[in-house]
Amino acid sequence: MALTATGIGSGLDISNIVKVLVDAEKMPKEAMFNKSEDSIKAKVSAMGTLKSELSKFQDALKKLQTGDALNQRKISVSNPTYLSATSDKTAQAGSYNIKVEQLATNHKIAGTNVTSPTSLAGEGSLDFGVNGKNFSVDVSATDSLASIAKKVNEASDNVGVTATVITSDAGSRLVFSSNKSGEDNQITITANDTAGTGLTDMFGTGNTTTLQDAKNAVIYIDDQKVTSQSNDVKNAITGVTLSLTDADIAKTTTLKITQDNDAVKTNVKAFVDAYNSLVTAVDKMSSYDPDKKTAAALQGDSMIRSIESQLRGISSERVPTESGGTIALYDIGIKTDRYGKLSVDDTKLDKVLSEDMSSVEALFSTPNKGLANRFNDVANSYVKSRGLIADRQTSYTTQQKQLSDQRVAFTLKMEQLTARLSKQFNKMDLVVGQLNQQGSGLMDRLNSLPGAVRKR
Repeated sequence: MALTATGIGSGLDISNIVKVLVDAEKMPKEAMFNKSEDSIKAKVSAMGTLKSELSKFQDALKKLQTGDALNQRKISVSNPTYLSATSDKTAQAGSYNIKVEQLATNHKIAGTNVTSPTSLAGEGSLDFGVNGKNFSVDVSATDSLASIAKKVNEASDNVGVTATVITSDAGSRLVFSSNKSGEDNQITITANDTAGTGLTDMFGTGNTTTLQDAKNAVIYIDDQKVTSQSNDVKNAITGVTLSLTDADIAKTTTLKITQDNDAVKTNVKAFVDAYNSLVTAVDKMSSYDPDKKTAAALQGDSMIRSIESQLRGISSERVPTESGGTIALYDIGIKTDRYGKLSVDDTKLDKVLSEDMSSVEALFSTPNKGLANRFNDVANSYVKSRGLIADRQTSYTTQQKQLSDQRVAFTLKMEQLTARLSKQFNKMDLVVGQLNQQGSGLMDRLNSLPGAVRKR
């Protein structure tokens, strides 16, 4: 095998010459590739940040979209031993004296005692009825109390009965409890024997025992009697749910309802903070630094300009009120500065909340036209699964794939250029080497001629 080495014939560093020539063509292009790649990565990151900020903004808007967070009530009870209470925006401010005479209870009925939970009950079926609804379970001759309980609890058409086996000093028995309290939810049991009298002897008329009567809750609100099937008494006071926990007719609990302006103000300020955070993020990703002469990833981007325009437009809109007028952010003390950010005039906001809470609710929560709903629709058009940001991210992915393909093609091109130049320079090196050899041979022959004088 012949040994080859570049540059022997000419004495030139052919490898380095080829490298310099290839680099001269390769480096500017690679710099362009790197710059494009960095730009795409920066845009991808900026889009991720923009989506995150818009989602945070939506989280703040959720509390304002329905109006529940803009028309809140504060409730206090003087004696939480007997009841607690919650309210919605329809509850009116006021004070109420409440006495709990009786709590609602679930009906519990039991069969006769037998020696153990594994005792057999009989053969046939048990029919159950609760508040006009019925279901039935079949009982086989091999069913124990535990297996009957399991059949009752797992019955697909069970209308509200829970069965369990209680073992006491007197023995074991099946106990059936209504899942709902109140007199309307009493349990009826009918035993049907197909062999013997085992089921009738255990669950038939006269053979069952009521362990707990079904009772309605009984309370008095300002001495007015209220009866409820449940211990959660709803709308006896408009917009209020009373949760009863104990009963003593001799004890009076005072319930007070007031408008919770502080909670409403907190939610409004949370909206302002989220809005300003979004504006700051948008400004940052579209800014230009004149000192460093560098532009942010989305500087001049049409999407950013569109978001800024929509935010400014909606924040200046006026929304119709029930009274026939209109209301805007400025009217409740929220102003926009020259940078597009919002600020709150606490004094003006407090005055509006104390005098006209419904107008604040209308401003943010009116369907379709309320600012919270309008802002949310805009944000959602960008962040939804097939929204504008998703489309842009798909575009960036395509650009990255194209750039990667261009890199691969360019690398192949440079490899081909390296091979071509190396081949050309090696051919040149061979020719130069041959010429040097011929020149050296010619000089040797000339020096050997008669009369030739050699220089020393």
